[in-house]
Amino acid sequence: MPRMFRGLNFVLAGTLCLLPLMSLAATPRVPATAPKTPAALTEEQRVLHVLNRLGYGPRPGDVERVRRMGLRQYVAQQLQPATIDDSALHVRLKRLSMLDLPTADMVRIEAQAREMRQALIRRNQGSAPERPGEALSTLSPDERRQMMERYREAFGDGKRAPYRMVSDLQEAKLLRAVYSERQLQEVMTDFWFNHFNVFAGKNLVRVFINEYEREAIRPHALGRFEDLLRATAQSPAMLFYLDNWQSVTPDVKLPGRGQRPPDAGRPGSGQMGQAPRGQGRIGGRLGQGGIFNRGGQRPFPPPPTAGPQPERPGVTPGAAQRRQPGINENYARELLELHTLGVDGGYTQKDVQEVARCFTGWSIHQPFGGQRRNRFGGLDAPDLPPGSFIYRDWAHDQGEKIVLGTKIPAGGGKRDGELVLTLLARHPSTAKFIATKLCRRFVADEPPASLVAAVAATFERTQGDIRACLQTLFDDPAFFAPETYRAKVKTPLEFVASTLRATNADITDAQALIGALARLGMPLYGCQPPTGYKDVAEAWVNTGALLNRLNFALALSSGNLPGIKVSTATPNAGSEAVVDTLLNRYVGGDVSDTTRQALLDVVADPHRLKVAKPTPAETDLGLAEDADDDDAPAEPRRGRMASGGKAFGPGTTPAIRRYDRAIETLSQAGMPLPLTAQLTGLVLGSPEFQRR
Repeated sequence: MPRMFRGLNFVLAGTLCLLPLMSLAATPRVPATAPKTPAALTEEQRVLHVLNRLGYGPRPGDVERVRRMGLRQYVAQQLQPATIDDSALHVRLKRLSMLDLPTADMVRIEAQAREMRQALIRRNQGSAPERPGEALSTLSPDERRQMMERYREAFGDGKRAPYRMVSDLQEAKLLRAVYSERQLQEVMTDFWFNHFNVFAGKNLVRVFINEYEREAIRPHALGRFEDLLRATAQSPAMLFYLDNWQSVTPDVKLPGRGQRPPDAGRPGSGQMGQAPRGQGRIGGRLGQGGIFNRGGQRPFPPPPTAGPQPERPGVTPGAAQRRQPGINENYARELLELHTLGVDGGYTQKDVQEVARCFTGWSIHQPFGGQRRNRFGGLDAPDLPPGSFIYRDWAHDQGEKIVLGTKIPAGGGKRDGELVLTLLARHPSTAKFIATKLCRRFVADEPPASLVAAVAATFERTQGDIRACLQTLFDDPAFFAPETYRAKVKTPLEFVASTLRATNADITDAQALIGALARLGMPLYGCQPPTGYKDVAEAWVNTGALLNRLNFALALSSGNLPGIKVSTATPNAGSEAVVDTLLNRYVGGDVSDTTRQALLDVVADPHRLKVAKPTPAETDLGLAEDADDDDAPAEPRRGRMASGGKAFGPGTTPAIRRYDRAIETLSQAGMPLPLTAQLTGLVLGSPEFQRR
């Protein structure tokens, strides 16, 4: 598929306009051009601080509204989101047809789409592909258009087409950040999703990710950490992403024909049927068909080690569900290192192995939909919908385990994993690890040790009450300390959402915004490693990234992004008064002399800022509407991309193409931007606005 040119940058005919941005790149924490740190925050600064930290920045009128309400009352209200009317947002979300769809329906849609794709490839290429994702990349543009037309016909004019599983969720995330009155809940939902990150580009994760955020993350974002941890552990999205859905005891034995599992019919066991005749048993053990194999009688490749495995004769490489059955440690390792204790939390490799044993049998019922793809579906409860969490007792390691010095008796079944989750959720190392991340998000990249200790103490005392931890954080003097004000650099999502809120944007189509976020290095739901996106300045501050932000701000202020309308009208255009008007509107008038002088220079010479097309960048991030890569074995976290993710399919996504076209159109104008658009874009691209 032809590649559109990428990475367009606005080039300034002069350097003064970029001085504030370059200083931000050179000194992430305290730029030379920043205003002097005040002795104490003014009332307006305190309000702006709360709006920027508890939410995605102020909209017109928000500062005055919060001042009238009172900061304490506003914070208390945000901590109780159920008391806040958010009906206006729900009206905007109604057109996103995939948001509330049950996972079982998602599984059926994906299965139907897979069959359609394979049929099209068979017809055009003469054989059925073993790896549909690779075969799709060879289709011509006309063949891909045929496929999309069939999608629209089969899935309600495209409203429930597979590619909308993620695109609807992406658009909803942006709309919630911009329009929700429950700003803290949106911030915390994003925080916990990033903490328990899953990558939508890994095959079926896109099928489960909607329910993951809707039912595992959002309801517990301000609740108890243990409940949140348990919900993510049982989510099909997490089970699939970290491969635990196929983790079984190495000596697994399937019940033979006419033989029921010992726990068949026991509530919650999920063992209600019998093994189909002649399938999966060789000498009483798992055979080549495999409990997770989608149909083919292929030999299993060896368990993966670091990096890709070499291809072997007669083996289809890279398909995780065709590995040798056994215990998979991926989830256990990330559970200890990233979800709870932290890398310095005091666990050992032996603990990782024991935790992995505890979670054997935690799996997904019919993830690919239908008995044909799940050869031992007869062993599962027939009343479970496809794509549901299931515990399989016959796949569980029933031996005794010892985790962090705590003995877990033999024969515990599913309770083994539940005991581990409780043990980890209430561990002192978890309290410190979570407290550190919360303080880093809301206070500073290097938060005060005393604040971390206070939040950790609340975590332990309340057994992980997230709302109580946040209350402790917001009540601490460090939260309103002058050095905390504008101490955090906004992530791309925070930057884009805050510009839209500040300009009171009306969004009728968010696809260009989704593309912009991919270009800024933060494709929504597109972070491949389980570490999630970083929340420190060094991850986002460099000259190229700042120029890309300036591109976006100028495109937005010029009205060149499709589906987004903003009002940038200002009085006395062409005079210095417009500079002060814009600075007061977007950054509370509190800026460095360098920033203000750069804006005055533009007023004096509005032709200073022009647009040009640089050399294309070969970035390819985001979600393709027709991607179908087979799920590959999980790669080691170290060495993978720290931000962004691999392409979800051939070429760029429609959202990225839409954003690129908007920038290209602007760059081809050959004329300076209108003065108000120049000034607005530069204010939104200033260090003061890019900090929160």
